[in-house]
Amino acid sequence: MALQPPFFDPPIADYPSGQQHSQAWTEYHQSVADQLASTAATIAANKGVTDGSDAVAGQIGEYLTASGGSVGLSSGTIANIVTLALTPGDWDVEGNVVFNPTGAVTFVAASVNVVSATFGAHSTANAGTLGTALQHRIGTGGSTRVVSDAPLTAYLVAQCLFSTGAMDATGMLWARRVR
Repeated sequence: MALQPPFFDPPIADYPSGQQHSQAWTEYHQSVADQLASTAATIAANKGVTDGSDAVAGQIGEYLTASGGSVGLSSGTIANIVTLALTPGDWDVEGNVVFNPTGAVTFVAASVNVVSATFGAHSTANAGTLGTALQHRIGTGGSTRVVSDAPLTAYLVAQCLFSTGAMDATGMLWARRVR
């Protein structure tokens, strides 16, 4: 709310009560002081923590994690590995996927998105002859910014290409509230 000074009243006058400002100017100054106090309280409440403790839900610095059990993957299909429920706010989200093949692998990729089984803006991929039955671990290519005014779900997604054997994957997803 924008405050408008009461231009129609003289700002300073000598009143019989001894008051030097008109009632309109007194109320204006009180409104400004109230808004400044409210802003200072909001800043103090959202500054995060400085004592080494965990930030509480809704505060800057709040940290969430989720890890998932083994998910069977089909060659060429994008799959959800882990999901993480996010409350409204501004979050940096990232994760990593561990691929566990039993056969020959030629491609693995990982990403974070708020759309199920879909790659997001940042992803990483390894391609080539990645070995037979060798575990592969990759991150999501840095943090992905997620901003929402409603609760939503973040997905850690993965994709792989393999010609023999089977593939399963596990992963971990984490998020930090930045404001």
